[in-house]
Amino acid sequence: MTVAVFFPFLMAALAAWLGPRLGRRTGYVAAAAFLPALLLIPDLLRMPGAAPALEVTRWVPTLDLDLAFRGDGFSLLFAVLIGVIGTLASLYSVAYLSERERFGRFYSYLLLFGGSMLGLVLTDNLVALFGFWEMTSVTSFLLIGLWHTRSAARDGAVKAFLVSALGGLALLAAVALIALGGGSTSLSALDVGALRESAYFTPALLLTLLAAFTKSAQLPFHLWLPTAMEAPTPVSAFLHSATMVKAGVVLVAKFGLLFGGAALWSAIIVPVGLATLVWGSWLALRQTDLKALLAYSTVSQLGLLMSLYGLADAEGRFSATAHLLNHAAFKAALFFVVGIIDHETGTRELPLLGGLRRALPVTFAVALLAALSMAGLPPLGGFISKELFFEAMLHQGPLFIAVAVVGSALTFAYSLRLLRVFLGTPRAPAGAEPHEAPPGLTLPAAGLALTALAFGVLPGTAEALTRTAQSALNFADYDGYLSLWHGVTPALLATLLTWALGAVLVWQARGMETLGRRLTPRVNANTVYYGLTQTVNVFSSWLIARTQGLPLPDQLRIMLAAAALMGGYAVWRAPQVFYPFGELPLGVLPIAALLVAGAVGVLLSRGRLTAVIVTGLTGFGSAAAFLAFRAPDLALTQLLVEAVTVILFLLAFRYLPGVRDLPRTRWRYVFDVAVAGLAGVGITLLVLSSVRFLAPPISPYYLEYSYKGGGGKNVVNVLLVDFRGFDTLGEITVVGMVALAVLSLVRLGKPGRPRRAPDDTAELPARRRP
Repeated sequence: MTVAVFFPFLMAALAAWLGPRLGRRTGYVAAAAFLPALLLIPDLLRMPGAAPALEVTRWVPTLDLDLAFRGDGFSLLFAVLIGVIGTLASLYSVAYLSERERFGRFYSYLLLFGGSMLGLVLTDNLVALFGFWEMTSVTSFLLIGLWHTRSAARDGAVKAFLVSALGGLALLAAVALIALGGGSTSLSALDVGALRESAYFTPALLLTLLAAFTKSAQLPFHLWLPTAMEAPTPVSAFLHSATMVKAGVVLVAKFGLLFGGAALWSAIIVPVGLATLVWGSWLALRQTDLKALLAYSTVSQLGLLMSLYGLADAEGRFSATAHLLNHAAFKAALFFVVGIIDHETGTRELPLLGGLRRALPVTFAVALLAALSMAGLPPLGGFISKELFFEAMLHQGPLFIAVAVVGSALTFAYSLRLLRVFLGTPRAPAGAEPHEAPPGLTLPAAGLALTALAFGVLPGTAEALTRTAQSALNFADYDGYLSLWHGVTPALLATLLTWALGAVLVWQARGMETLGRRLTPRVNANTVYYGLTQTVNVFSSWLIARTQGLPLPDQLRIMLAAAALMGGYAVWRAPQVFYPFGELPLGVLPIAALLVAGAVGVLLSRGRLTAVIVTGLTGFGSAAAFLAFRAPDLALTQLLVEAVTVILFLLAFRYLPGVRDLPRTRWRYVFDVAVAGLAGVGITLLVLSSVRFLAPPISPYYLEYSYKGGGGKNVVNVLLVDFRGFDTLGEITVVGMVALAVLSLVRLGKPGRPRRAPDDTAELPARRRP
C-alpha cells in the first residue's frame, strides 16, 4: 500500500522530465504509475474474510504522526477503483490531447493528484488524512487551471480551491477534536466510546460534515463542481468518477462508524443529500453543454450517495457501496463519450448536434449503455442500485421516497436528453465530418460501459465487490442482495412511477425549458459567491488605497505612532519593574556609539546613497554586538542580511524618483520629532519591561540537552537543527523566496526572449489544428 501511494509521486517527477521528450507517450508512463494500486486486487479479493493489513512507517513519534496505511475492504476497493480509472484516463489522454499540450506538466499534475487520492483512502492516520485531503485540493486546483490562459479555467480553479480550502480548515479542526476525544490519531485505534462521551463529539461531527459537503459538492457548496469541467476531459472523468468529488463521500462512509450513532448525523446528511439529488438533477436537465450536464449529474449522484451513507445503517451502506461502483463505471464512460463527441465535431453544445449514431455507431452503443445505467433502466447496474436506493428510502417514510422518486425522474430525463445528440436528423457544426474515434478513445469508454452492463446482467459480480467492504463498513449482517428481479415490490412500483414521470419530462421538454427559465432564482450559490468575492476585492482595494497609497512620510508617522502606542500599552499593563542588566563589558561601548552614530547619520545625510551607507552602520554594529556577546551565528546572519538589504536598496534606486525636500511647516516638524521620540521611548520601555521572567528560563534546558540529546557542542547549531528544525525549514523557505524575488528584481527591465502566445486551443480536435 505504501508503494501504491508513493509510486505515483515518484512517477510524477519522472513524467515531468519525460514530458518534453516523449510527448503524448508520457501517458503510458502515467498509466504505469497506477500499477501498484492495481496490484492490490488480490488483497481486495481476499476480503472480507482476511484481516486488514497495516503498514506503518514511523515519522514524527512525538506528534503521533505516522505514515500508516490500512488495507480494509472499503479502502482497498476505493484504491483499486482509483487505479482502474486512473489507468484508463491516462491511456485515453494519449489519444485525446493535442500535440501542443505540455505533457510533462499535465501528467505530473495528474499523478500527484492520483497519489494524493490513494493516500487519502488508504491512510489510517488522522493527521496524514488531512494532509492528503489538502493535497487533493491543491493538485485539483492545478489540473482545473491547467489551461490558465482561459478565464473560465482560472475562475473554476480558484472557486474549487476556495470551497475546498474552507472544508480543509473544518477537517483540520475536526481531526484535532477527534484525536483529543478518541485518544489517538489512528483511525483504527480510536476509543469511539470516549469520543462519543466527550465534549468534542458534536463540534467534530459538524466540522466533519462541513468538510464532506464542500468536497463532495453538496448544497449549498455545489457551485464549484460544474466549473471544474474546465479541466481536460480525461481529468474530468478521473475527478468525477473515482477521486476528488467522492472524497467527501469516503469521509462520510468512514466517519459514519464514529458519528453514525448520533441522530444529528443522519438528520443533517440525508435531507441535504436528497435536496442535492433533486437540485442537481434539475440543473442538469437545463444544461446545453454536455460536460456541464454531466457535471450537474455528478452533483445529483453524489447527493444520492450521501443520503444512503448518511442513513448510517447496514442497508444504507450496502446500497451506497453498490451504487458507488455503478456510478464510477457509467460516469467515467460518459465523460469519455463526451470527449469523443468533442473530438469529432469540435463542439459539446446539444443544439448543434444530432443523429451522430450513424457516424459514431460504436460510441453510440457505449453511450447508450452508460446513459441507461445512469437512468436506472434494466438490465444495467444502475437499475439494481437504484432499486436499493428506493428500498432504503421507503424504510425512512413517504416524504423520503417521494423526494427520491422526483430526483430519479429528473435523472431519467437528463440521461435521455444526453442521448439526443445521437438521435434524429444528422447535425454537426459546419466543416465537421464526424467519424468513429480511434481505439485509444473508444476502448476505455467501451470497457467501462460493458462493466456497467456486467453489473446488471451478472449482479453477483457487483455484489461480490460490494461485499468486500462489509467488514470495514459494518454491514455484514445485512441480508439484502443484488438482483434484477425481486418480484413486484414497492421499490419496483416506485421505479415504474419514476419512468412514467421521466417520460413525461422528456415528452414535455420544451415546456420544461420554459418552466426552468421562469423558475430561475435571482439569488443562487454562484451569485452569493461572486458577491462575497467582489466585496472582499472592494474592501481590500479600499484598505490598500487608505494605507499603502499614503505618502511615505504619513506611512512612517503611522508606523512610529503604532510603535509608541504598543510600547506605552505594554508598560501600562506590565508591572513597572525594570530588572538590572548587570555590568556591561566596556567592549560594547564603541559598538553602542557606532549604532547611535548610524542613527544620527541617517538624520543628517542629504543624499540617498549616503543614507544607505550610514544605515549600514547600524546593521554592521548589530553584527558586532552579536559577536561581542559570543553569538557568531547571529553575527554572520546579520552580516548577510545587511549585505542583501544594501543591494536591494541600490537596485530599487534605479526605479525611484530623485530625492526631494518635502514641504514641512514648523509645527509639522515639531510633531514629527515628538512622534519619533515617543516611538523610541515606547520601544525602549517595551524591551525593558519584557526583560523579566514569568516562568523559569528554559536556557539551562537547552544547555544541558544540546549535548545529551542532540550530540552537539554548539548550542545554537543544535537549536536550529534539532529543537527548532521546522522553524529553520520555514526560515530557509523564506530565504529562498527572498532570493527568487531578488533574482526577479535583478532581471527586471532586461530584454528577454519573446514569449509565445498561450495555446488556447489545446483541447480542440487534433485534426482541425494546423
